[in-house]
Amino acid sequence: MSELDEKANGINGREESRSKSKRKKTRRSPWLTVLAVIIIISLWGGMIYGGYYYAKQYFDQSINNVQQTNAMNIQKLEDRVSSLAVEMEEVKNALKDADQTLSSSDDTQQELNDKINKLNNQLKDLERSLRILKEAPDAAN
Repeated sequence: MSELDEKANGINGREESRSKSKRKKTRRSPWLTVLAVIIIISLWGGMIYGGYYYAKQYFDQSINNVQQTNAMNIQKLEDRVSSLAVEMEEVKNALKDADQTLSSSDDTQQELNDKINKLNNQLKDLERSLRILKEAPDAAN
């Protein structure tokens, strides 16, 4: 059994030397671990910054597009308001002219009525005169 003990000790010795070498490697690897953590944090930070930059560009571009569209729509609305103002001014002038025409036509109508009344009066006077003239020869008979 001594051989077995020696083999067992040999195997255990090898395992101990392997675990010691692993421990030595892990003792040396803190620098590598720190370096790996720094690289991972740097990459993570870079990805976050890249995402932020991309999102900012996207939102800025979208805002610019909306502003341009709004500017064009505002210009169209201003043009329509201007044309409507011009049309309203034309309608006002037309109504003013129609009002003047109606006023002058009222004046003309009044003048015509006055003339008709004068002519009616003259006609009545002429009828009276004609009646008088018709009666006058009868009186002479």
